[in-house]
Order: sequence, then C-alpha cells, then structure tokens
Amino acid sequence: MLGIVIVADNASEANHEHALHDGADYFLHKPVKDSVLLATIRSFLRRLHIRHAPLNGPPEAWSLYRRHGTLVSPHNERLALSDKECAVLTTLFLSPHFPVSSEQLLHALNITAEIFDPHRIDTIIYRIRKKLGQLVHARFEIRNIYGRGFMCVGMKEGAAFYVWDG
Repeated sequence: MLGIVIVADNASEANHEHALHDGADYFLHKPVKDSVLLATIRSFLRRLHIRHAPLNGPPEAWSLYRRHGTLVSPHNERLALSDKECAVLTTLFLSPHFPVSSEQLLHALNITAEIFDPHRIDTIIYRIRKKLGQLVHARFEIRNIYGRGFMCVGMKEGAAFYVWDG
C-alpha cells in the first residue's frame, strides 16, 4: 500500500475533490510548511503501522556493495554475490516496506518476461537464501508475499538495508 500526498498550486475545490476522488490520501496547498508536511507523513505512517522513529539501540544494518558484489551483515560477515543476485537484492532493499513483483525484478535484470522465464527469479531468490544460510550471526528473510512478490524482512525488528554503488 502506497500513500499519495498531493501538493498543488491550484487550490480550487474542484481540483481538491478530483485528487481525493482519484486516490490521493492527502491534499496540501502550496506553500506547504515543513511541519505540516511532516505531520501529514507521520499521520499516514501511523495508519500503516510503519515505524518512523528509531527504535531503542542501533538498527541491524545490512550493506550491499554493488560494484564489489558483496553483502555485509551487521556483524561484518561477508557474502559474495553474482551480478544478478546484486540486482535482485538492490531492488528488494530499495523497497523496504512493500513487496516487489517478479516483473519489477525482471525489469531490474533488464529482462522481459517474453524472452526469459519469469521462474528464473525464483531460482535467483533460492540462491540468495542459500547464501544467507551460511551466515553465523545474523540473517534476514526474503519472504514471498502471495500474489504480490517478494520482500526483505530483518530477523530483528528495525533492520535497515543499505545499497552502496561505490
């Protein structure tokens, strides 16, 4: 579920009504004060039950170094990944609260379903899961969300996933 906040110059009632009718969750008029925008976002996050404040203690941080093909765990354990595995994990890491569809993962691999078997994504996910099983101290899960796609979930609450291109 994504939230849609409309920030518009035109403050007419018709535009406001159309935006809400077409699926917007909130409608703000320019100029928008930062405090109002932040309050709007916090309100939406509360409704989704997504944490917007840091938890007690540091979060469990996972780092993916794309150029080196290395995944680094919070305990500094390292896994070597292929280019395809890096592309899939990058896409999953960049969508931490929402499932990523197989089509989006195929797009991240620069492959269309017409010329490539979409079940190949399942194979890549399987290989990543096997590699994650080699870690001693920390893991995260790649969960299948039925009918929606895949999602990374940290074993500890508040896990953070970072992608580095350098």
